[in-house]
Amino acid sequence: MKALTKLTTALALSAALAHPLMATVAQAQIDPTAQQINWSQARPMDVTALEGYLAAQDWQAADAETRRILDPWIHPGGNILGTPLATNIPPEVLQTLDRLWVEASDGRFGFSVQQRIWAEARAQHPTDSTAAAKAFGDRVGWTRPPGREDPTFIAGEWLTEMEITHSLEAPVGHLPWAGVNWAQIARLFAVESCGSCTIDAMYVQGERFHHYLPMLYSWVDTALELTVPEVGSWQRPNLARSIDLKSLYPDAQCPITPVSSAISPNGAVVAIGSHSYVAGCPSAGESTLALWNAQRGNRIITLSRGPAMAASPQGRPPQEPAGQTHRIVGDVANAVAFTPDSQMVAAGMSNGVVRLWSATTGEPIRALEGHRYAVRAISISPTGRTLASASADNTVKLWDLQTGRLWETISIPAADGIVHTLTFSPDGQRLATATDQNTLQLWEVSTGRLIRTLVNRAGTEIAPLPMAFSPDSQTLATGDADNSLKFWNTNTGARQLTRPVHDPLRHLAYSPNGHWLVTSDGTTARLWDVSTRETVHFIPLNQTAGHHIQPTNPGWVAFSPDGNTLATGTLLLPLMESEPIPRQGITLWSVETGQPLSQIHEVGPFQFSPRGDFLMAMGQRVQLWQPYSDLLRRL
Repeated sequence: MKALTKLTTALALSAALAHPLMATVAQAQIDPTAQQINWSQARPMDVTALEGYLAAQDWQAADAETRRILDPWIHPGGNILGTPLATNIPPEVLQTLDRLWVEASDGRFGFSVQQRIWAEARAQHPTDSTAAAKAFGDRVGWTRPPGREDPTFIAGEWLTEMEITHSLEAPVGHLPWAGVNWAQIARLFAVESCGSCTIDAMYVQGERFHHYLPMLYSWVDTALELTVPEVGSWQRPNLARSIDLKSLYPDAQCPITPVSSAISPNGAVVAIGSHSYVAGCPSAGESTLALWNAQRGNRIITLSRGPAMAASPQGRPPQEPAGQTHRIVGDVANAVAFTPDSQMVAAGMSNGVVRLWSATTGEPIRALEGHRYAVRAISISPTGRTLASASADNTVKLWDLQTGRLWETISIPAADGIVHTLTFSPDGQRLATATDQNTLQLWEVSTGRLIRTLVNRAGTEIAPLPMAFSPDSQTLATGDADNSLKFWNTNTGARQLTRPVHDPLRHLAYSPNGHWLVTSDGTTARLWDVSTRETVHFIPLNQTAGHHIQPTNPGWVAFSPDGNTLATGTLLLPLMESEPIPRQGITLWSVETGQPLSQIHEVGPFQFSPRGDFLMAMGQRVQLWQPYSDLLRRL
């Protein structure tokens, strides 16, 4: 808790220094579980050279190498004139560098050594950070002794890089030096016809220390105490890559909207369907379905490209029935799925056709035709033998995936609504369907026989009710309009148990091992022990309670494949805005403790890859996040 409090304070101070006008609100906006400091995009740093220099006691080379490692975080983009951002340095980087310096110098040099000296200087000057910085500089030998001439005429009281003592004879705490390389400073005042460049150079060489040292050693004090996440945990995910859907629509003036996505079971390929249509937009609407390499984020192939437009019952032929003009049609991929072997990808199209392609080459395999209106949902059985498709024509069709033969059509009464969700049981023997009228039904796959209507026309006044099969296929959990969670026997359709909840459920999911069930009503998620059917953890999904603006939170939930981490859709405040408005984000939680691990801001729907090696989050860009990985390469 002490380290967490320090972290909050350090980050707030960093924000205030970077944006002085925001100093009064920085504390309230900083969330220590969701860093604004880009650790998530950090790339591994190689400390092999530094270890070699320190082992050889080449202090000058080691000092320069330490600055090379730290500069990308302290001076993002090489901007040495901006506020040096000490809190950008990941804790594990500071911890490792400090350990290497302390061990090589037998305790004379290192960040922890400097921090102790800084604490003493600060205690002597508790209200004057400039005086404290000067006192610290005097102690560690970074300031110019009285009577010593400044060889540069701009350095003032602080020594330049050339004057630093690179030996064990230097004062305790002398290394690593916190200044800026002289070559960078020299380039500033070497610019001709630049009236302010000399002043800039004097600032970087001297005045900068007064601002930087208080932040640096406040952060060192915090960072050296922080626990570094275990490699592979979701405590501090890394933004591995982004997929830019805009690249598919180079000339579009309309916003890009992802409408469907899937990750191949082997985790190698991501399929995303999208369109660029908005009513009144000056450019023509377009739609695409493309495959992307999940490891590199580059596009492999565009499977489908066509128009996008508002639905009209007067279309030729109409793709949606009357009353569905809010739908987008054309060649939109409304739903997409991979076969279990990752070899084929299928898409339910707005023109009523299910199309199949090779997931490795992008070559078309076949088209499954038979629906009158748009295909709204598809699902492929775990055996890979059957594809189920649901259409706005009030039918569900079952297809032989290998031959393309239609072997069963299930008719849904119009009053029951249009099916928007299809879910096969893990053993492939049952199919659950949900409609836009909140009719939830259970079907026998081999015969197409209705086993039971679980929820009967609950209406559209509530959000779509969720359902999920247990991993052993024996139980189907559903929400109901009576504010309850219900468990059903999938063999007989008999109701096993009802548990009351506060509001109608929006989402639910079983953990892969079947030990846990999570439910969400958009405000609170509840983690249930499946063996006792009792709640273990209550998890808040609104981190902005009390804010005068409260968007609707869909409250998505998903377990990581190992079952140790729970991801929830959460309302979060942006980190660096003067008047932040709650926006959709993700919070990752420990299933064991129910405590938050990390947060991802300003993203929408999400799903874990089947192997758990990344989390895909939809937003203006599709983001692929990976579990924590070590930032430092060592000998």
